[in-house]
Amino acid sequence: MSEEIKLLAKMLKDDPDYFKVLNHLKIANLDYAKNISKYTKIDINKVNKILEELKEIGLIEEVHSKTVKRTKARLKKQFQVRMHHTYYKLTLLGKQVYKYLRDNN
Repeated sequence: MSEEIKLLAKMLKDDPDYFKVLNHLKIANLDYAKNISKYTKIDINKVNKILEELKEIGLIEEVHSKTVKRTKARLKKQFQVRMHHTYYKLTLLGKQVYKYLRDNN
């Protein structure tokens, strides 16, 4: 396991809400802040703060597309929806940190 992954995991371990957001994105594949807040029961302002911090350190990225299909966004009820929000998904590094946190908690 890379030192970078261990260091990032150590930074996020103090607040369980970071893991909740990572876990939600792992399950949903991609989602937007309001929906993440709804499913994780974390205040929307805190979710936005967490998403910005995770994006800054490279664990998540914004998804740029006009529409999203349910095959990509697993929690969507419709087969295809137009994107009216900023959607986020885990990066490869984000998946590795999530797996490390999951296996070492």
